[in-house]
This record gives sequence, structure tokens and C-alpha cells, in this order.
Amino acid sequence: MQGKRTSPFWGIILSALSILYGAAVYLRRIFFGLHIFKRNKIPSPVISVGNLTLGGTGKTPTVMQVAQLLTRNNKRPVVVSRGYGRKDETEIIVVSDGRSVLVDSQTGGDEPVMIGSKLPGIPVVVGSKRYHAALFALQRFNPDVVLLDDGFQHIQIQRDLDIVLVDAGNPFGNGKLFPAGILREPIHALKRAHAVLITNTDVATDVGKLKETIRRHTQARIFTSRQVPVDLIDCRSADIKPLTVLRGSRVLALSGIARPDAFTAMLKSLGADIAAAWTYPDHYDYQQSDLAEVFQKVADEKVSMIITTEKDAIRLKKQHVEGVWALRIELNVAENDEWKAFLLEGLKNA
Repeated sequence: MQGKRTSPFWGIILSALSILYGAAVYLRRIFFGLHIFKRNKIPSPVISVGNLTLGGTGKTPTVMQVAQLLTRNNKRPVVVSRGYGRKDETEIIVVSDGRSVLVDSQTGGDEPVMIGSKLPGIPVVVGSKRYHAALFALQRFNPDVVLLDDGFQHIQIQRDLDIVLVDAGNPFGNGKLFPAGILREPIHALKRAHAVLITNTDVATDVGKLKETIRRHTQARIFTSRQVPVDLIDCRSADIKPLTVLRGSRVLALSGIARPDAFTAMLKSLGADIAAAWTYPDHYDYQQSDLAEVFQKVADEKVSMIITTEKDAIRLKKQHVEGVWALRIELNVAENDEWKAFLLEGLKNA
């Protein structure tokens, strides 16, 4: 799926399944185009942040960066997300009312809870039927912008700006549709985008070549970005430490995210000595038994620090763990002024 190794047997099976998946994607687009499936417009500008692939491309940091930019420019956004991985994804839940986070990660989803925790003043609402969740958010909070998290494939809602993220480290996997590859849609679906934001450019071998590939499929504006580590925060006490403490420290990297290798690589780039990379599936619900194994590994390997991601820190909170630090990151868009102008101009024309 990632384009790194092949298996003839599984390749044939998964390619056959991907043909069926691709047919379903194609028919869905046709039905929306023929108005058999209805596209709904809500009475507010909509900015969608999404991608073409499975796994992490940096959607959550991008959503937060866009929300903060809008707020600094006197806009009142609300974030609407599915809240993947929560107990009941059908229920519409207010994760944050803009004053405080109202639910835990099991009820609201780890990423929405993280967004609510880091964005005071910005409401966060989750619901699998995002059209109804967006209408609920409009009635409850009266925002002037709806920020749709992971919305590129959710074409039921009309949007004014479609931002698609492409991970420079692994843009399209092996170029095949799920389950033979990591693509949720064919690459030519980029033609629907208003902007393409290339993420993680610091790990790319040739950003220029990637831009050429993207340009063959879309006339959208192309921006570049990277995730910048800021500091470390204690998962329980919220104490802060500078990144310099990682230099030469023997570290256990703990994560349950889509791309744990990228997290480990970032820690290495900050000077950490990785004694072990302890990984779980994306959105993993940590149990006490898991942490017992982690702390046993810490003792065996004489680890001085356990470092996790901010998303994992949200899920670890219920376990009241001590001695675990989360690496805080921010999205840095290289073309910052042009990015800001693009977003604000798009809303002005909405």
C-alpha cells in the first residue's frame, strides 16, 4: 500500500478489491453530478481541509492553523468533524463550546478533543452526518465560517474552499486505490481542489518534482509547509520543558498514530537517542496493561524520558499517567502571506 514492498499474491487480491472500490467511488461522483444524490448548501462559508490518502498528512495541525488565522482576522470559525474512533459516531456532540472542552476522547474523538483543548474560543462539533452537524453548529454558535475537518470526500456539503493536503514524504503510496494502495480517490480528483498544501516538506527528496506531478492534475494554488516542534508538555501536570532536553536523552517513543515512523524521525532530528519505538494502531484506546508493558520496557532499557504525540496524550489522559511528555508541534506554511491572502480572499468571494 505504501509502495515500499510487493507481494504478488496479495497484490492480485487487493488490486481486484480496489477495482470494486474505485467503481463505487466513480458511481458516487456520477450520482452527485446527476443530482441523484443531493449536495446541500449551508448558510455560511465552508472551508474543507482534507486529503486523498489514508493515514496522517497533517490535517489536524492544518485545521488548527487555519482556525487561528481566521480568528486573528476577526472571523468566528467553528470546527466540524466526524470524530473518528469515538464510542457513538452517529451522535452529534459539542466537544468544545469555545470556553472549555466538555467531553473526553472516547465521547468526542481524540483529534476533536485535541483541537478544542488547543483552540480556546473556537467551538468544535462532531457528527458522522456532517451536514446535520454543521447546521447544529450554526444554530448553537452562530459562526461566520464552518471549518470542515477531513471533508474532501464528504461532497454532500457544498464548500467555498477545498484545501487538499499531500504528504511530501509519501504523497500517493504506490499510486493505487484502497485496499491495494493508500488512495481514497484517484489522483485526478485533485482537480476539485482550490488549493493543495504540501506537508512535511522537510523530509521530501524533491518538492519541485512533486509540484510538477500535482500540477498535471489541477490548476489549484500550491503551497508548502512543514510541522515544527515547539516544546514538550507533561501529560498530567502540563509542565513545559524546552526541546533542548531531548539532546542525548535516551527516549522511548510512544505513539498510536497513522505514521509513527515520522514521529520517531522528528525525535531523532531533535537529538534524542531512541531506545525503543513503542507503537499501537491509530486512535488506539490505551489500557493500564499497555502502560505496564511500556514502563517495564523503560526499566529494561534504562530510558530517561517517554515521549508521545499530542493526540496520544489526549487518549492517555484517562489513565492519569505520570512521567510521559508530549511533543507539541505547529504547522508552518512557507508562503505565509500568500496563504493568508488566499484564505481571506476566498471567504470574501463566498
